Amino acid sequence: MLEVQLDRFLINDRGQRITLARDERRNLFRNSGQYWTGTGLLKPLRGVVELTPLGRRVASGQVTSDEFAALMVRNTVLPNPQTYSDAEIAKWREAGLRIKPFELILSIMDKLGRSSGLSQAYLTPNELIEIVIPLAGAKASPDKITEAVALYRIGQLDISDFPDCAPEANDKRLAREFLLFLENFGICQADENASRYEQRFMLDAVFALAIAPDEQVSFLEDSQRTDDEVDTSRDSEIPIIIERRRVATSLIRRPNQSRFRKDVLRAAENRCVLTQESTSDVIEAAHIIPVGHGGTDAVGNGLCMRVDIHRLFDNGKIRIAPDGAVKLNEQIAEALSYRDLPQNINFPKNVGLENIEWRVKYL
Repeated sequence: MLEVQLDRFLINDRGQRITLARDERRNLFRNSGQYWTGTGLLKPLRGVVELTPLGRRVASGQVTSDEFAALMVRNTVLPNPQTYSDAEIAKWREAGLRIKPFELILSIMDKLGRSSGLSQAYLTPNELIEIVIPLAGAKASPDKITEAVALYRIGQLDISDFPDCAPEANDKRLAREFLLFLENFGICQADENASRYEQRFMLDAVFALAIAPDEQVSFLEDSQRTDDEVDTSRDSEIPIIIERRRVATSLIRRPNQSRFRKDVLRAAENRCVLTQESTSDVIEAAHIIPVGHGGTDAVGNGLCMRVDIHRLFDNGKIRIAPDGAVKLNEQIAEALSYRDLPQNINFPKNVGLENIEWRVKYL
Protein backbone atom coordinates (compact mmCIF):
# COMPACT_ATOMS: atom_id res chain seq x y z
CA MET A 1 0.00 0.00 0.00
CA LEU A 2 2.83 2.39 0.85
CA GLU A 3 4.39 1.73 -2.54
CA VAL A 4 1.11 2.62 -4.22
CA GLN A 5 0.77 5.83 -2.18
CA LEU A 6 4.16 7.13 -3.25
CA ASP A 7 4.00 5.63 -6.73
CA ARG A 8 1.66 8.41 -7.87
CA PHE A 9 4.60 10.81 -7.83
CA LEU A 10 6.38 8.78 -10.51
CA ILE A 11 3.80 9.35 -13.26
CA ASN A 12 4.22 12.37 -15.50
CA ASP A 13 1.53 14.35 -17.30
CA ARG A 14 1.59 11.99 -20.27
CA GLY A 15 0.89 8.94 -18.13
CA GLN A 16 4.45 7.69 -18.54
CA ARG A 17 6.55 6.33 -15.70
CA ILE A 18 9.46 8.45 -14.48
CA THR A 19 12.69 6.62 -13.70
CA LEU A 20 14.84 8.55 -11.26
CA ALA A 21 17.56 5.98 -10.65
CA ARG A 22 20.02 3.74 -12.48
CA ASP A 23 18.07 0.53 -12.93
CA GLU A 24 14.34 0.61 -13.65
CA ARG A 25 14.10 -3.13 -12.88
CA ARG A 26 14.58 -2.36 -9.20
CA ASN A 27 11.54 -1.92 -6.99
CA LEU A 28 10.30 1.57 -6.19
CA PHE A 29 12.22 2.00 -2.96
CA ARG A 30 15.52 0.49 -4.11
CA ASN A 31 15.13 2.54 -7.27
CA SER A 32 14.28 5.90 -5.74
CA GLY A 33 14.48 5.58 -1.97
CA GLN A 34 17.19 8.21 -1.64
CA TYR A 35 15.08 10.60 -3.71
CA TRP A 36 12.10 10.24 -1.35
CA THR A 37 14.39 10.54 1.66
CA GLY A 38 15.89 13.71 0.23
CA THR A 39 12.47 15.28 -0.21
CA GLY A 40 11.57 14.54 3.40
CA LEU A 41 8.86 11.95 2.66
CA LEU A 42 10.76 8.95 3.98
CA LYS A 43 12.81 8.69 7.15
CA PRO A 44 16.56 8.11 6.51
CA LEU A 45 16.58 4.55 7.88
CA ARG A 46 18.58 1.70 6.37
CA GLY A 47 16.52 -1.37 5.55
CA VAL A 48 13.30 0.23 6.82
CA VAL A 49 10.62 2.09 4.86
CA GLU A 50 8.81 4.57 7.09
CA LEU A 51 6.97 7.74 6.12
CA THR A 52 7.77 10.98 7.88
CA PRO A 53 4.88 13.09 9.24
CA LEU A 54 5.16 15.18 6.05
CA GLY A 55 5.16 11.99 3.98
CA ARG A 56 1.94 10.85 5.64
CA ARG A 57 0.28 14.19 4.95
CA VAL A 58 1.32 14.02 1.29
CA ALA A 59 0.31 10.37 0.85
CA SER A 60 -3.11 11.03 2.40
CA GLY A 61 -3.73 14.12 0.28
CA GLN A 62 -3.70 16.55 3.22
CA VAL A 63 -0.80 18.22 1.44
CA THR A 64 -1.43 18.14 -2.33
CA SER A 65 1.22 17.41 -4.93
CA ASP A 66 1.14 21.10 -5.98
CA GLU A 67 1.76 22.20 -2.40
CA PHE A 68 4.49 19.59 -2.00
CA ALA A 69 6.20 20.88 -5.15
CA ALA A 70 6.04 24.45 -3.84
CA LEU A 71 7.44 23.31 -0.51
CA MET A 72 10.40 21.63 -2.21
CA VAL A 73 11.08 24.58 -4.51
CA ARG A 74 11.14 27.05 -1.64
CA ASN A 75 13.00 24.95 0.90
CA THR A 76 15.34 22.43 -0.73
CA VAL A 77 18.87 23.29 0.33
CA LEU A 78 22.24 21.79 -0.56
CA PRO A 79 23.87 20.14 1.28
CA ASN A 80 20.74 18.13 2.05
CA PRO A 81 20.86 16.96 5.69
CA GLN A 82 18.70 13.96 4.83
CA THR A 83 21.06 12.43 2.27
CA TYR A 84 24.52 13.95 2.75
CA SER A 85 27.01 12.41 5.15
CA ASP A 86 28.44 14.43 8.03
CA ALA A 87 31.77 14.55 6.20
CA GLU A 88 30.16 15.91 3.03
CA ILE A 89 28.21 18.54 4.99
CA ALA A 90 31.44 19.57 6.75
CA LYS A 91 33.11 20.19 3.38
CA TRP A 92 30.24 22.41 2.26
CA ARG A 93 30.35 24.34 5.50
CA GLU A 94 34.11 24.75 5.26
CA ALA A 95 33.59 26.28 1.83
CA GLY A 96 30.77 28.48 3.17
CA LEU A 97 28.27 27.04 0.67
CA ARG A 98 24.52 26.58 1.03
CA ILE A 99 22.56 26.61 -2.22
CA LYS A 100 18.80 26.57 -2.86
CA PRO A 101 18.88 24.71 -6.18
CA PHE A 102 15.26 24.90 -7.33
CA GLU A 103 14.86 28.58 -6.56
CA LEU A 104 18.22 29.31 -8.21
CA ILE A 105 17.25 27.42 -11.38
CA LEU A 106 13.84 29.11 -11.63
CA SER A 107 15.32 32.52 -10.86
CA ILE A 108 17.82 32.12 -13.71
CA MET A 109 15.10 30.95 -16.15
CA ASP A 110 12.95 33.90 -15.14
CA LYS A 111 15.76 36.42 -15.53
CA LEU A 112 16.67 35.00 -18.95
CA GLY A 113 13.05 35.38 -20.05
CA ARG A 114 12.87 38.97 -18.79
CA SER A 115 16.14 40.08 -20.35
CA SER A 116 16.04 38.20 -23.66
CA GLY A 117 12.41 37.26 -24.28
CA LEU A 118 10.24 34.37 -23.12
CA SER A 119 11.77 32.01 -25.71
CA GLN A 120 15.01 32.20 -23.70
CA ALA A 121 13.39 31.32 -20.35
CA TYR A 122 14.89 27.85 -20.20
CA LEU A 123 17.88 25.84 -19.04
CA THR A 124 19.36 22.67 -20.47
CA PRO A 125 20.99 20.02 -18.28
CA ASN A 126 24.32 20.80 -19.93
CA GLU A 127 23.99 24.50 -19.09
CA LEU A 128 23.13 23.56 -15.54
CA ILE A 129 26.12 21.22 -15.26
CA GLU A 130 28.70 23.26 -17.15
CA ILE A 131 27.80 26.84 -16.15
CA VAL A 132 25.27 27.15 -13.33
CA ILE A 133 26.78 24.62 -10.93
CA PRO A 134 30.42 25.83 -11.25
CA LEU A 135 29.41 29.48 -10.84
CA ALA A 136 27.07 28.71 -7.92
CA GLY A 137 29.96 26.87 -6.31
CA ALA A 138 32.05 30.02 -6.76
CA LYS A 139 29.25 31.98 -5.00
CA ALA A 140 28.29 34.00 -8.08
CA SER A 141 24.98 35.85 -7.82
CA PRO A 142 21.93 34.72 -9.83
CA ASP A 143 22.35 37.85 -11.97
CA LYS A 144 25.95 36.92 -12.81
CA ILE A 145 25.03 33.33 -13.58
CA THR A 146 22.18 34.49 -15.82
CA GLU A 147 24.54 36.82 -17.68
CA ALA A 148 27.01 33.96 -18.16
CA VAL A 149 24.34 31.64 -19.61
CA ALA A 150 23.13 34.36 -21.99
CA LEU A 151 26.68 35.04 -23.20
CA TYR A 152 27.34 31.32 -23.65
CA ARG A 153 24.28 30.99 -25.89
CA ILE A 154 25.58 33.62 -28.30
CA GLY A 155 29.12 32.25 -28.31
CA GLN A 156 30.67 34.98 -26.17
CA LEU A 157 31.64 32.91 -23.12
CA ASP A 158 34.53 30.47 -23.06
CA ILE A 159 33.90 27.79 -20.43
CA SER A 160 36.91 25.63 -21.25
CA ASP A 161 38.59 26.65 -17.97
CA PHE A 162 35.48 26.08 -15.83
CA PRO A 163 35.88 23.22 -13.34
CA ASP A 164 34.07 19.95 -14.01
CA CYS A 165 31.72 19.74 -11.04
CA ALA A 166 29.93 16.63 -12.32
CA PRO A 167 32.75 14.30 -13.38
CA GLU A 168 30.79 11.05 -13.12
CA ALA A 169 27.76 9.97 -15.14
CA ASN A 170 25.80 9.67 -11.92
CA ASP A 171 26.64 13.28 -11.02
CA LYS A 172 25.19 14.44 -14.32
CA ARG A 173 22.08 12.33 -13.83
CA LEU A 174 21.52 13.80 -10.38
CA ALA A 175 21.91 17.34 -11.70
CA ARG A 176 19.37 16.68 -14.46
CA GLU A 177 16.88 15.41 -11.90
CA PHE A 178 16.42 18.91 -10.51
CA LEU A 179 15.04 19.89 -13.90
CA LEU A 180 13.01 16.67 -14.17
CA PHE A 181 11.39 17.47 -10.82
CA LEU A 182 10.27 20.86 -12.10
CA GLU A 183 8.87 19.27 -15.26
CA ASN A 184 7.17 16.37 -13.50
CA PHE A 185 5.28 18.71 -11.18
CA GLY A 186 4.19 21.03 -13.99
CA ILE A 187 6.35 24.04 -13.13
CA CYS A 188 8.13 23.98 -16.48
CA GLN A 189 7.89 21.92 -19.67
CA ALA A 190 10.58 19.99 -21.54
CA ASP A 191 11.42 19.85 -25.22
CA GLU A 192 10.90 16.16 -26.00
CA ASN A 193 12.73 16.28 -29.33
CA ALA A 194 16.20 17.10 -28.01
CA SER A 195 18.80 14.70 -26.65
CA ARG A 196 18.79 14.07 -22.90
CA TYR A 197 21.31 16.71 -21.85
CA GLU A 198 20.37 19.24 -24.53
CA GLN A 199 16.66 19.24 -23.62
CA ARG A 200 15.25 22.69 -22.94
CA PHE A 201 13.31 22.88 -19.68
CA MET A 202 11.16 25.96 -20.28
CA LEU A 203 8.93 28.35 -18.40
CA ASP A 204 5.77 29.38 -20.23
CA ALA A 205 5.60 32.67 -18.31
CA VAL A 206 7.95 34.78 -16.23
CA PHE A 207 7.02 35.45 -12.61
CA ALA A 208 9.91 37.24 -10.88
CA LEU A 209 10.74 34.48 -8.42
CA ALA A 210 13.01 35.70 -5.64
CA ILE A 211 15.25 33.37 -3.66
CA ALA A 212 13.87 33.33 -0.12
CA PRO A 213 16.24 33.92 2.82
CA ASP A 214 17.75 30.65 3.94
CA GLU A 215 17.50 29.27 7.45
CA GLN A 216 20.53 27.46 8.81
CA VAL A 217 18.31 24.67 10.14
CA SER A 218 16.48 22.70 7.46
CA PHE A 219 12.71 22.64 7.73
CA LEU A 220 13.03 18.85 7.44
CA GLU A 221 14.69 18.84 10.85
CA ASP A 222 12.04 20.91 12.63
CA SER A 223 8.39 19.79 12.55
CA GLN A 224 7.04 23.23 13.52
CA ARG A 225 8.99 24.83 10.69
CA THR A 226 7.58 22.20 8.33
CA ASP A 227 4.04 23.23 9.28
CA ASP A 228 4.90 26.91 8.83
CA GLU A 229 6.54 26.29 5.46
CA VAL A 230 3.60 24.25 4.18
CA ASP A 231 1.35 27.23 4.92
CA THR A 232 3.77 29.70 3.32
CA SER A 233 4.21 27.53 0.22
CA ARG A 234 0.45 27.37 -0.29
CA ASP A 235 0.42 31.15 -0.63
CA SER A 236 3.42 31.28 -2.98
CA GLU A 237 3.28 31.63 -6.76
CA ILE A 238 4.27 28.02 -7.43
CA PRO A 239 0.81 26.36 -6.99
CA ILE A 240 -0.67 29.10 -9.21
CA ILE A 241 1.92 28.42 -11.92
CA ILE A 242 1.20 24.68 -11.80
CA GLU A 243 -2.55 25.24 -11.98
CA ARG A 244 -2.16 27.63 -14.93
CA ARG A 245 -0.12 25.06 -16.85
CA ARG A 246 -2.59 22.30 -15.97
CA VAL A 247 -5.52 24.33 -17.34
CA ALA A 248 -3.64 25.34 -20.49
CA THR A 249 -2.56 21.75 -21.17
CA SER A 250 -6.06 20.46 -20.52
CA LEU A 251 -7.61 22.86 -23.01
CA ILE A 252 -5.13 21.84 -25.72
CA ARG A 253 -5.77 18.16 -25.16
CA ARG A 254 -9.57 18.20 -24.97
CA PRO A 255 -10.90 18.55 -28.53
CA ASN A 256 -14.09 16.65 -27.65
CA GLN A 257 -14.82 18.61 -24.48
CA SER A 258 -18.23 19.86 -25.64
CA ARG A 259 -19.54 16.32 -26.30
CA PHE A 260 -17.93 15.03 -23.11
CA ARG A 261 -19.61 17.73 -21.03
CA LYS A 262 -23.01 17.04 -22.59
CA ASP A 263 -22.78 13.28 -21.97
CA VAL A 264 -21.53 13.58 -18.38
CA LEU A 265 -24.09 16.20 -17.35
CA ARG A 266 -26.94 14.22 -18.86
CA ALA A 267 -25.83 11.05 -17.02
CA ALA A 268 -25.65 13.01 -13.75
CA GLU A 269 -29.04 14.66 -14.35
CA ASN A 270 -27.24 18.02 -14.43
CA ARG A 271 -26.32 17.94 -10.73
CA CYS A 272 -22.92 18.38 -9.12
CA VAL A 273 -21.95 15.09 -7.50
CA LEU A 274 -20.95 16.83 -4.24
CA THR A 275 -23.18 19.89 -3.92
CA GLN A 276 -26.20 18.93 -6.04
CA GLU A 277 -25.89 22.33 -7.75
CA SER A 278 -27.83 22.32 -11.05
CA THR A 279 -27.29 25.85 -12.42
CA SER A 280 -25.99 25.20 -15.93
CA ASP A 281 -23.63 28.18 -15.93
CA VAL A 282 -21.57 26.80 -13.04
CA ILE A 283 -21.49 23.03 -13.57
CA GLU A 284 -18.87 21.26 -15.64
CA ALA A 285 -17.66 17.79 -16.58
CA ALA A 286 -14.51 16.80 -14.73
CA HIS A 287 -12.24 14.06 -16.05
CA ILE A 288 -11.52 11.41 -13.41
CA ILE A 289 -8.38 10.20 -15.16
CA PRO A 290 -7.00 13.39 -16.74
CA VAL A 291 -6.54 13.45 -20.50
CA GLY A 292 -2.86 14.14 -19.94
CA HIS A 293 -2.60 10.80 -18.13
CA GLY A 294 -4.38 8.90 -20.88
CA GLY A 295 -7.94 9.49 -19.67
CA THR A 296 -10.64 9.31 -22.31
CA ASP A 297 -13.72 11.40 -23.05
CA ALA A 298 -15.97 8.42 -22.29
CA VAL A 299 -18.88 9.21 -20.00
CA GLY A 300 -17.59 6.70 -17.43
CA ASN A 301 -14.50 8.87 -16.98
CA GLY A 302 -16.46 11.95 -15.95
CA LEU A 303 -18.09 13.52 -12.93
CA CYS A 304 -20.45 16.47 -12.96
CA MET A 305 -19.07 19.18 -10.66
CA ARG A 306 -19.63 22.80 -9.78
CA VAL A 307 -16.83 24.98 -11.18
CA ASP A 308 -14.98 25.51 -7.90
CA ILE A 309 -15.41 21.88 -6.87
CA HIS A 310 -13.99 20.84 -10.26
CA ARG A 311 -10.91 22.99 -9.74
CA LEU A 312 -10.35 21.66 -6.23
CA PHE A 313 -10.81 18.09 -7.51
CA ASP A 314 -8.27 18.68 -10.29
CA ASN A 315 -5.60 20.02 -7.96
CA GLY A 316 -6.08 17.28 -5.38
CA LYS A 317 -7.71 19.33 -2.64
CA ILE A 318 -10.85 17.22 -2.88
CA ARG A 319 -10.37 13.46 -3.22
CA ILE A 320 -13.07 10.82 -3.68
CA ALA A 321 -12.51 7.15 -2.85
CA PRO A 322 -14.08 4.25 -4.77
CA ASP A 323 -16.51 3.69 -1.86
CA GLY A 324 -17.69 7.31 -2.20
CA ALA A 325 -15.80 8.65 0.82
CA VAL A 326 -14.88 12.32 0.37
CA LYS A 327 -11.55 13.52 1.73
CA LEU A 328 -10.68 17.20 1.92
CA ASN A 329 -7.25 18.77 1.96
CA GLU A 330 -6.63 20.30 5.40
CA GLN A 331 -6.82 23.82 4.00
CA ILE A 332 -10.22 23.17 2.39
CA ALA A 333 -11.53 21.31 5.42
CA GLU A 334 -11.07 24.49 7.46
CA ALA A 335 -12.76 26.79 4.91
CA LEU A 336 -16.24 28.05 5.75
CA SER A 337 -17.48 27.63 2.18
CA TYR A 338 -16.90 23.89 2.19
CA ARG A 339 -17.79 22.83 5.71
CA ASP A 340 -21.13 21.38 4.56
CA LEU A 341 -19.75 19.14 1.83
CA PRO A 342 -20.86 15.53 2.32
CA GLN A 343 -18.47 12.99 3.78
CA ASN A 344 -19.75 10.35 1.38
CA ILE A 345 -21.42 10.40 -2.03
CA ASN A 346 -23.19 8.02 -4.37
CA PHE A 347 -21.74 7.86 -7.87
CA PRO A 348 -24.00 8.05 -10.92
CA LYS A 349 -24.36 4.52 -12.32
CA ASN A 350 -22.34 5.35 -15.42
CA VAL A 351 -19.14 6.20 -13.50
CA GLY A 352 -16.33 3.67 -13.94
CA LEU A 353 -15.07 2.83 -10.45
CA GLU A 354 -11.84 1.53 -11.99
CA ASN A 355 -11.17 5.15 -13.02
CA ILE A 356 -11.75 6.34 -9.46
CA GLU A 357 -9.38 3.63 -8.20
CA TRP A 358 -6.70 4.75 -10.67
CA ARG A 359 -7.01 8.35 -9.56
CA VAL A 360 -6.71 7.45 -5.87
CA LYS A 361 -3.50 5.50 -6.59
CA TYR A 362 -1.76 7.91 -8.92
CA LEU A 363 -2.99 11.48 -8.34
